[in-house]
Amino acid sequence: MAGLLFGAAVGAALGIIFAPRAGVETRKQLAETGKDLRDRANKTYEQARDGANVAFSKARDAYDRGREAFDRTRKDVENTIGETADVLSGGAYPRA
Repeated sequence: MAGLLFGAAVGAALGIIFAPRAGVETRKQLAETGKDLRDRANKTYEQARDGANVAFSKARDAYDRGREAFDRTRKDVENTIGETADVLSGGAYPRA
């Protein structure tokens, strides 16, 4: 995408430079083309940034849900091991 924008800008600039116009008109058109290119680049950057923020947020939510599931499973396993140890020992082992 950046290469396409850069190529379009270079092509437009060369076309303007070699076009048969007065220097004032050429400079004005170059300035406008530069402003348009800058605006498009800013818009593309903002869209990419927003997309990255959304992706990061989704990844963070997935990580948090996975971590919570892991913690619940670990506690369930610890409880099951403790209950099994109690049954096997007749309740002689202290629970953690």
